[in-house]
Amino acid sequence: MALYLLVDSHEPTRHILRRKLEAAGQDVQEAGSGEEALSHLASSDVDVLLTELRLPEMDGVELLRAAKQRAPLTKQIVLTDYMQVHTLLAAVNAGNVSRMMTKPLKIDDRVLGIMTRIGDEVVETKQRKRNLRQHFTDVLINSNRPYCLFYEDESIVSQRALTIDHHEQILEDQNGIHRFEFPTQFGTYILYQSLTGSLTKPV
Repeated sequence: MALYLLVDSHEPTRHILRRKLEAAGQDVQEAGSGEEALSHLASSDVDVLLTELRLPEMDGVELLRAAKQRAPLTKQIVLTDYMQVHTLLAAVNAGNVSRMMTKPLKIDDRVLGIMTRIGDEVVETKQRKRNLRQHFTDVLINSNRPYCLFYEDESIVSQRALTIDHHEQILEDQNGIHRFEFPTQFGTYILYQSLTGSLTKPV
């Protein structure tokens, strides 16, 4: 089951899509504008963003760009009757677009299958990322060394008996703390670990 965010100023269109996706066992949220959509992205773990390009105030291209920055694993589907080539190219280049679909669109089993497969792929990718985070944490706990593990967006993944200000520049060997980077398909993990201290008991 994936979470879909439907963004369209035309409420009947959102309701039709919502009924179809919910009947297929998916979770759905709605937004009538780009600003409202960003609020949903900030508060919910959205898997698929399905948006019209023509929106009030913030347009669809701006939304796609902002959504990619805030939720890089969220896939995007553009559903629009706006066929200006330069705008469509801008949308693809700005966001994380998996599909472009043109209105009017008949939401039949084939189209619904495309949408749900995209959602399934995102759910699987996010699970792989969670598994990788857990693997990092398990290995570091078993190493019995104080550490602090960050993700590239500066969020802390896990830590143990070590507090680091990620904005400070840590010199190699300063206080026995080393900095390591681990590039992955999901982004880069940054590890600060004490190579001199040790802990006798996991916490």
